[in-house]
Amino acid sequence: MAKAICLRQHRGQYVHKVIVGIIPPLITAGVMKVRYRLLRHHLLSSALPVSREYSTVDNPIEVPCQVECYLLCREKYLKPTDTVLDVGFGLGYGLQIMAAKVEKLLGVEVDVRAVDRARRIFAGHPRVASILIYDGVRLPLQDKSVDVITCVEILEHVEAYKNLLLEMARVARRAVFISTPNQRPENTLPSGRPKNYWHLREWTKAELEAILIELGLKSEWNFLNGPFQGPFNWTKYMTESTFSLVPVVLPE
Repeated sequence: MAKAICLRQHRGQYVHKVIVGIIPPLITAGVMKVRYRLLRHHLLSSALPVSREYSTVDNPIEVPCQVECYLLCREKYLKPTDTVLDVGFGLGYGLQIMAAKVEKLLGVEVDVRAVDRARRIFAGHPRVASILIYDGVRLPLQDKSVDVITCVEILEHVEAYKNLLLEMARVARRAVFISTPNQRPENTLPSGRPKNYWHLREWTKAELEAILIELGLKSEWNFLNGPFQGPFNWTKYMTESTFSLVPVVLPE
């Protein structure tokens, strides 16, 4: 059973925390849903996202556009002999998708709870070699030490996104596969902020391309088109239904 429901003061407001002991899976799922809703209610009342309060394990669902992006990367950019690093692996389904093709996978995350979960899930996996905690500043890998990096729907959450782009270009030998939401009017508040509370920003294609050029990063482009739940199609050009921008950085 749940041991306690606690309140702690945080910046003058109360954050609900649920401390869970050893309890049946159905009760655990219910507790996590309640915790997620309480936390979301608190955070929606704040002016800006508090990223350290967020964990993917609070609301563990597969996001259709992310799955589609991992599938595209696997089919178009990965080779069987590749070593691949997934930056911000979240629930780990991207690692599972790519493990069907490549020789070796690594994952990094700033979310400590997601790291603990992934280490349990992938313990003994023949292709997932390492799950590492990322400090948000420097990727814990040597220069040009992996073939391909994936960064799927992560960049919009990161405050120091330019540093992350440069870090990924430093570590990758062949490609950095990035996806991030296309800035669309229906997903943007009158203030200009994204409607998704956890997104610090969303870009147009022109804005994101300008950032890559500013950083001296060469790229080729893909575009994921369709509604949130799919079905999707891929193009090399923008369409009226473009949902995600997918530049692939080609390190030199």
